[in-house]
This record gives sequence, C-alpha cells and structure tokens, in this order.
Amino acid sequence: MGLEWNARDLVHCASVPEWVDHQPYRFPIPETEVSCIGNGVCRLLSDIQTDLSTGTVAWHCRVANRVLTREGAERTAHFMVDFDPGYQRLEVHFISVVRGGERIEHAKPDAFQVLRRETNLERLVFDGCLTVSLLVPDVRIDDIVEFSLTIYGGAPVLLGKYQSWITFDRFNPYFERRQRLRRPIARNIHKKEFNNPPPSQCTTADGVEDLRWQLVGQKRRDPEILTPSWILFHPSLQLSEFESWNEVASLLSPHYEAGGLPDVLAEEVDRIGREHAGLAERAAEWLRFVQRELRYFAVSLGEGGLTPRPVETIWNTRFGDCKDSSTLYVAGARRLGLDACAALVSTTHGFALNDILPSAGVFNHCIAHVRLDGHSYWLDPTVSMQGGRLNDISQPHRGWALPLTGETVELEWMGSEEPLHVIHWEDEITLGPKRNSPATVERTIDYSFWYADGMRNRIANEGTAGYVEGMLREWQSVWPGVAEAAPIEVQDDRARNTVSLVLKLTIPGGWKTGGANSPLVFPISDMATVHELHPLTELRRENEIFLGRPRKITNLIKVNMPRRWPGDGWINHLQAPGIEYRGRATFEGRTMNSFRELIVHRWSSPVSGAHAYL
Repeated sequence: MGLEWNARDLVHCASVPEWVDHQPYRFPIPETEVSCIGNGVCRLLSDIQTDLSTGTVAWHCRVANRVLTREGAERTAHFMVDFDPGYQRLEVHFISVVRGGERIEHAKPDAFQVLRRETNLERLVFDGCLTVSLLVPDVRIDDIVEFSLTIYGGAPVLLGKYQSWITFDRFNPYFERRQRLRRPIARNIHKKEFNNPPPSQCTTADGVEDLRWQLVGQKRRDPEILTPSWILFHPSLQLSEFESWNEVASLLSPHYEAGGLPDVLAEEVDRIGREHAGLAERAAEWLRFVQRELRYFAVSLGEGGLTPRPVETIWNTRFGDCKDSSTLYVAGARRLGLDACAALVSTTHGFALNDILPSAGVFNHCIAHVRLDGHSYWLDPTVSMQGGRLNDISQPHRGWALPLTGETVELEWMGSEEPLHVIHWEDEITLGPKRNSPATVERTIDYSFWYADGMRNRIANEGTAGYVEGMLREWQSVWPGVAEAAPIEVQDDRARNTVSLVLKLTIPGGWKTGGANSPLVFPISDMATVHELHPLTELRRENEIFLGRPRKITNLIKVNMPRRWPGDGWINHLQAPGIEYRGRATFEGRTMNSFRELIVHRWSSPVSGAHAYL
C-alpha cells in the first residue's frame, strides 16, 4: 500500500475559503439525462475554481456524485486526492453523505490516511506525491456523496507564472460542469478555445476579474479507435500567462546548463573525442554511451518534475529521467565541440504544439538538440541503445520542439519523415513431391532503422531461443506443427543499423484438404505486413486515422512447386490517403513468386479516406 504519514500534519480541515462561491446544483436531474451515468454512479456536479488574487495559486474542487448501485457505492465511498508536499498545501473542507434531508459529515483529521503510494513506480518514476485517502463509511444506494477541497501552491521554478487547461470531458461528462477563474486585472492571462467550449460570464470588482464557464447536460461521446494522440477531443480552453515561447525557453534553460563534468566522465568524453575525429561520429558515439551507461529512473520530487539534477549526481547514481539524460548528453556533447542544448517535446501532442499558446505545461519529455552543418538532429538518450550513423539514428518523437536556449524565438519543427524501408521479409518455400511430403521454409528477415533497434533489444532481453519460440507460436496458426530445422542465424550490422535473421523451418504435412475446386491447399500468409494496419470498427468518423510513423514494408514469397503451375498471375494496387499497397504474383515454370509492398507515407489519414483505408 505504501508508507503512512501523520495526517494531522499534512491534511488541514478548514472551512470553505471566502472567495469560493458554492451555488446549489440541480437534483433530481431529468431521467433522460444518461450521459452522466457510468459504473453505477450519476455524476451530478464538478465545480473547479481557481484564485490568483493572492500571492499563491489556489485551486478549489467540489464534486457531487449520486450512488446508483453497489458498485457505484464502492467507487464513490473512496475519497482520494494527490498533492506534492514539496510546494503544495491541502485543505479538505467537507466530505459529506447527503441522505434525504440529512447531511452526514466525515472530514475529520483522525479519519484520513496519508500514503506515499508512488503509483508511477512501475514506470520507473518516483515523484514524491502523497495520496490523502478516506474510506467513507455507510454509503448506500441513492446517497449523494459530496466533497470539497483546496490545494494551494505552484511550482516555484515557474516564478508564479500561471498555466492551465479548462476541459469539459465529453467521454465522462458530468450533468453540470462549472469552471471559474479569478485573476487580478493587472495579470495578463491569455486564453485560447478549442472545440467550442461554453461562453464565459465575466464580472469585475476591486481590480479582480471573475470569469465563469458552465456546461449543463453535455452529451457523452465514445472515443474513436486509431485516433492520433495529438487530436484535442474535448471542448477546452487553454490559459497561459506566458507571452512567448522565448519566455518559456529563457525561464527554463538556465536549469539545464550543466557546467563542468566529473573527472571520470570527462575522461570518457575525451576518449570518444580521440577515437572519433568527425563531429557526426562523436555525436552518435556519445549518444550510445549515455544510452548504455545511464539507466532510466525518474526522481521527480518537488522541482525535480521540471528540472534536472546536478550532472555529478546523475553520473554518480548512473540513473536519471529524460531531463537528467539530456542534460548529461548536452554537457558531454559541448565538451566534444558540438552545438547542443536540451529540448522539450510532447510524445502525445507534438503535432499540435504550434497551434496552442506558449506554456511550460504542454511538454512531457526532454531530448537533446544538436546543430551540425546547418541541420538539426533530435536525439533521445533515454531510449535503448541505437545503432547507425548520426543521419540514420531514428528520432522517435514527432511534431514541434522547444530548444532550451535564451535565443529560442519559436518552436522548431522536427522534420517530416520520408518512408524508410524498415522490413524486408523473404520466404523460400519448397514443397515435396507427394501430398504428405514435408515442406521446407528458408525465411530471411531484414530489419532496418528503428525496427533494427527494437529487434536487437528484443533478442538481448529474450535471447534467440526465446524469440524463435515466440515466433513459432504465431506461425503455427498458419502451419500447425512447424518446427525449427536449424539454429537461427543473426547478423547484426550496427554501423548500418540492420539486423538480419535467417530461419530454416520444416512443415510436416503442409498440404491440406480443400474444397471441390481445390482438392489440395497449401496456406501462404504474408506475415510481414499483417500487423502494420489495424481494422476500423466504424466508417463514420470525426477524427483522422492514425497510421504510425512513415515506413515501407516488403514481403517476397517464393514457392517451389512439385510440378508446373498454370496461371498468368495478378497485380493489385490499392491506395488510400497516406497509404499505398502493391501486390503481384507471377508463375515461372515450377516457381510462384508473390511480392507485396506496403508504404505508409504520413502519420495519419484524413476522415475522408476511411472507406479507402478499410
């Protein structure tokens, strides 16, 4: 469960602050309102209010849920809230059960437990946040459970700059959702709307602007499969006090300046410099050194969620998160004569960053940026060790990035990728002269670029035997009884970043009984492209179809027959926006050749291409 803390020291039970405005909410609601019902709970009210009129940000939350079933009672009865004791303070105002005309209060200091659960440890993140927990007793069907709390404080590294999002979640809507922002008129808070949020109501008194938004009866929409992560689904408003991307970069960049390197690490950097004269070679080899030597683990206590640790600490512990790894890489790269800096990216919303307001809160990852011969290289020291030359090292992120330098003016585009040939899969199948003769298969699979990195890492973790065992299980769905005829051969060219596998297989009794027109059948499956695209369940869509990174996959199957095979072959050519597929089959005496090529030209396909995609 985690470590338990003294609740009296960390959880303050206090009355609702004077600036908070609690208005009644509607109950009962119309029976036709079903969008707000889910998991045995009717979500009646979500009321978020933020106050910037004092020296610190105050974030207030009030929620009311009606219990419909026993499962709903179990969910609603467990009150939990997370906060960071490094810079935040928590007040709980009430946790009430409303039953008929009676209100039963449970917010008492002795009732709380404060736990350090570290819910992100499975992702190797130690953030130091605490969870305040209270199990509300005696919650019954038809009860309304209502709670109210306020969290004070913001990350000191932002120097009081405010940034936030107001989101009206249409996947799990409340019957009534309210949002409020109080700000001194002297503070310029920029606002940008997405997906038609409700209009605001504005009043001003004593130099403070009071903005309020309200949405009642929001209809639920289910998420669509294969929707790109950078799509903003919900009616939303972005709020930011930052005036420009330069202001964001200038605020954070001093925290990513590492200074000197520990002597032992400096010797390693100098060794790389002596062994590799070219700057491109140095950049790639130093990247591999950091990827190999530094294991991933994030210590994000307090300011650690936004800033890296000192380089000496990073190196002495030999672990770090993305900020630590990138800062270490930049320090070594500069010693090697490279023009390098840290850069902030978003692994989810990278393509959308240039359409939103400048803010430090829109990024979730840090990488390294290297400028060389007029080109930008975006390198991620946290991924598994990558092979290849600098030009061939795969950049796993997409969209826009913010280089952390005082000279940065705007976001920088990380480049649209041309489709790279990442897999070539070739089978030579030889069928025996008789129906019950075993068939033999020589399978060669060539992986390149990030597919080679992934296969290299998989073999390192599973071993070649584990890899073959897993693949045989998949292949047995097509060829029952298929077995390995010889040990797998692995050829790993790290300089070109290619991994080639050669497998020799035996298929007992490959011929199967077919129908009247095909008395005998030997199944052939394209196993190279089968996992590359996923089916759509519905053709009516609102959003683009996610295709993944631009890439090319080819598959050649050569079948040596026991006799000459009739036929002229065929050619297929299918296209959808962003995707192209070609297939052809030819017969040459006793040999049939089947070639297939799938090219994904871009990251997503438009809504209009859904039928062609299917």
